[in-house]
Amino acid sequence: MGLAKRLTSLVLAVIFVISILCCGIAFQQKTKAASKTWRPQSNLSKHVTITLATVQAQDGYDYTNGDGVAKYYAKKFNYTLKVTALTWSNWNERVRIWINSGDMPDVVVFNFTQTNFPEAAIYVEQGLIYRLPDNWKKRWPNVAKVFEATGLGPQMEKQFKGTYFLPRARFYKNKITGSQGQIPDHWSLYMRKDWAQAVNFPIKSTYKVSEILDFARLIKSKDPGHKGKKLVPISADPHAAVLMFVASNSTYYNTFYKDPRDGKYKWGGASTDTLRGLKLMAQAYKESLLDKDFITLKPEDSQAPFDTQGIAACNFNQAPTAAIHPNFINRFQTNLKLDPFKCINMATILGEDGYYHQRDLINFWGTYVFNPKIKKDVFERYMDILEYNATDEGRITLFLGLKDVDWKFDKNGKIISLYDEKKEGRPIGGSNGKYPSLGYTLGAIILFDDFAFENPSHDPRCLAISRQLYKDRCENSTPQTFPLTDWNLYTFDSPSMRRAQIDYDTEYCRLITMPGDITTNWKKWVDSKMPIIKPVLDELNAKLGGKK
Repeated sequence: MGLAKRLTSLVLAVIFVISILCCGIAFQQKTKAASKTWRPQSNLSKHVTITLATVQAQDGYDYTNGDGVAKYYAKKFNYTLKVTALTWSNWNERVRIWINSGDMPDVVVFNFTQTNFPEAAIYVEQGLIYRLPDNWKKRWPNVAKVFEATGLGPQMEKQFKGTYFLPRARFYKNKITGSQGQIPDHWSLYMRKDWAQAVNFPIKSTYKVSEILDFARLIKSKDPGHKGKKLVPISADPHAAVLMFVASNSTYYNTFYKDPRDGKYKWGGASTDTLRGLKLMAQAYKESLLDKDFITLKPEDSQAPFDTQGIAACNFNQAPTAAIHPNFINRFQTNLKLDPFKCINMATILGEDGYYHQRDLINFWGTYVFNPKIKKDVFERYMDILEYNATDEGRITLFLGLKDVDWKFDKNGKIISLYDEKKEGRPIGGSNGKYPSLGYTLGAIILFDDFAFENPSHDPRCLAISRQLYKDRCENSTPQTFPLTDWNLYTFDSPSMRRAQIDYDTEYCRLITMPGDITTNWKKWVDSKMPIIKPVLDELNAKLGGKK
């Protein structure tokens, strides 16, 4: 028996190493499985009203009594939930206004990003958001485990000497990483495969930006879909366009970075990589390959030309594992009556250097923050909700519906779906689904990204596509083009750094749409920003510079 076990272990080890080498991506399960139990810390017999503001909610929907899942949570936690639905367009600004005015709801999902640490620091310094009690991890241990897995949570707790932000984990049981532990982003190209085949354009899982321009030119000249004047070769909203053209070529397009060659901090906005991306974006705009009205397109509407109207040859958009199935089936197939697996090719966009560019995503998206004047019983009730949703039962309920009605565990603990979408004639979630409340709005602390790899309701072909996308990103990158987080830079704060906050999407879109030569315009832009950029560079190099 001992020999057999050792041989088995050796074989498994070899298989594991080969899988890493072949795939370039690891599906890790370092985090302990979510607890099956939870213990409320609030008095559930007392009814409370909770106000919440979040993106991805439906405006006007009744998240207390609107459907079976909403009722389940409302009854289980004895609350009335009042939700303000934010859009992708107004999310950041409305939250900023609420927090600064002291008029925020009880709970808000704050869009903590790679570049807005100074904003977060101001909220903490000025007492504009709630500081969690020091013993919160002992009272809500499941949430604490998720908190530790996010990376951002512990770093911000250390920085602010207390907990003010509760990050929502992208991955928990199914953590996806590259060779250095970096997490790939979800932004991908949705391409009309059938149109590409009609014009003899190669079908691949990775393309350089210039190759996509070639594809768009072919589509524009031959119009294989017969869309005429309605045809949109490349559909993308302003943020997506900047990511597709500029960020795909310039890892640090919107921030500072430490140059490994000389150990000095530099500004990504002034890099030649950024100019390369801007040139390609300007070229796409001037040739009308990029929708002429792209600058007015809202993020929440950016998919429609591709998978609802069917007039776009490609669309650059979010494609997390959890989104591919609904985007393929519930949007494209339902709206266009076409087989998405025959008509859509998913791809990763590479820079002109042939490498994938991205900074480590960090294992979170969106953080919960609380009103500094939140009532104790309301805070504790919401934490109880998060604690439950960090258990296996809770997180599955958020994504699959009611236990023993829509799903169950088999004797081996495997999740079995009881919901037949074809028979029901509607999806389990979404605005037209059985449970419109299903998803993030009812207190997700672990996001769809994690559970999607276990979701028995999703077409396995969608899962295979997602794995390929993540695999390609890790295999087509280097430690320089896909670096780990520089936490010293991430948490660097000063008056100069706060003054140097720039709306890069707006600035870059303005540069490529204005008259004149893009190189000349970019150089003038760089010079115009130097009065606020140089002081930051001087501080960074004085305090953090050096080759080590």
